[in-house]
Amino acid sequence: MGTRPLRAAAAAPLALAALALLRLSASWPSSFAAGGQRVPRPSSALQAPCSDSDLDPAPKGEPASSPSSGTSAAFPGSQPATASPPATASPEIPDLSAGSLRPLLVQLCALALGCLVGVSAALANVSTDVENVDAALGFVKRNYYDQTFNGQEWEAFRGRYLARAEKGESAKKLTREIVNSLGDRYSRVIDAASFERLMAYDPLGIGVVLARNESSEVIVSSPPFAGSAAAKAGLRQGDIVISIDGTPFANESLFAVMDRVAQADSPQVKLALRRGPASEPAKLWEETVPRARSSTPQSEVDAGVVPAVGPGNHRVGYLRLKSFGARSALDMADALGRLREEGADELVLDLRGNLGGSFQAALEIAALFLEPNSVATHVATPAAGDRPLKVNGNGGTAQQPLVVLVDQQSASASEVLAAALRGNCRAPLLGSKTYGKAAVQGVFGLPNREALALTVAKYSGPGGLAIADGLRPDGEGPVGPLRGAAAAAGLSLELSPSDYAGVDFGAGRTGSLRTCVPERA
Repeated sequence: MGTRPLRAAAAAPLALAALALLRLSASWPSSFAAGGQRVPRPSSALQAPCSDSDLDPAPKGEPASSPSSGTSAAFPGSQPATASPPATASPEIPDLSAGSLRPLLVQLCALALGCLVGVSAALANVSTDVENVDAALGFVKRNYYDQTFNGQEWEAFRGRYLARAEKGESAKKLTREIVNSLGDRYSRVIDAASFERLMAYDPLGIGVVLARNESSEVIVSSPPFAGSAAAKAGLRQGDIVISIDGTPFANESLFAVMDRVAQADSPQVKLALRRGPASEPAKLWEETVPRARSSTPQSEVDAGVVPAVGPGNHRVGYLRLKSFGARSALDMADALGRLREEGADELVLDLRGNLGGSFQAALEIAALFLEPNSVATHVATPAAGDRPLKVNGNGGTAQQPLVVLVDQQSASASEVLAAALRGNCRAPLLGSKTYGKAAVQGVFGLPNREALALTVAKYSGPGGLAIADGLRPDGEGPVGPLRGAAAAAGLSLELSPSDYAGVDFGAGRTGSLRTCVPERA
């Protein structure tokens, strides 16, 4: 039985009881006494039907509540529990007058309604747990990379967790078990507080999480965060987002549209929305929502030009990128323009210690160094299989000789960019082997404001260049102060600008790069 029929079945008797008590209280005769006489009520407590106590009346001569009888409760306004009169006292007849019974009936009515509210609240919690577990399972089914689910048969897997949720197990516990059972070290549950902090850096900047549903429509996947621009605009979980700033999601990927909005850094974003099914929408409208913008960029590019060491009068431009954020590609393009104006003859792209970030930003930065329509990476997803991703037709703005510095902490998006440049024979890699994270995670908001981070794709470099075990360098990197000790400990040290002057631009070009053949789309 589902939670909705269960709630109705449990609520109906209590509602009828409450209604009957109300009607009885309203219609009771104004004067009535057993035997025509009014007799005082015995001073005893009545046990609440919703308590854990035995519902039978207490034996005569004993308290109505005792330590061994379980929890009992007196109705509001009744006398405290006391001992009944001794057996030798004259028989007492309960007072059935309207003045005596009406308060009791009102109290019974209140208790019945209280029980109804309590049962409904408990069932609502079960419903919420079922809703969250069902949402989590839907995200796993539609998006998780390994569609064998770590060797688990899907229908049995889904049914097992839904059944446990319907029996009252918490969604927080079950969603973590679901993710752990996938056996993926990168997939995890993000608690509500961490997810809200993460949302401070959401690409749209309006406090809402978007994902695709089973029909591939882009939806508001979890409630907008309290106080956010999306919440103030009245967006709800389940609303369909047709387009953002005039770009429909039917034409482009979700990440591409959101990253473009983030990089434009406009003060507002225009959403085309639908509430309800496409056949009978309850509402179709456009909403212009203000965006929260930071006064400082989320990621910075340190750049400069130094005279090269050795003969000649050439100059080395260096670019140090510490993370991949929403504005990284714009920052990199601006920095390249400054280096060109300052006369840089050669370029050093330093990705040491860069643990990654936006996958799309990595591809857009690669486009600044590669020929138009070059294959930047291969992405494998459950729906599309393995497919190449090419840089756009406006790439190749930086034509100077290039080397890329990497180390053990160059990971994820850093490896995507490094592999794109190395796989296209554009630059050798200098330093030490990279981390080896060849997985893309998507973040999916749940109704309880937690979120799932699931591995949704695996990637490799052009020509099948493997990333999963780390990218091996073509030569050693520059030697700065304490570099040897830091490398041995797996740490990254900042290089001073003068250290970039000693980079060997011939490393790799006389070895592995000589036999390099770019992948042709």
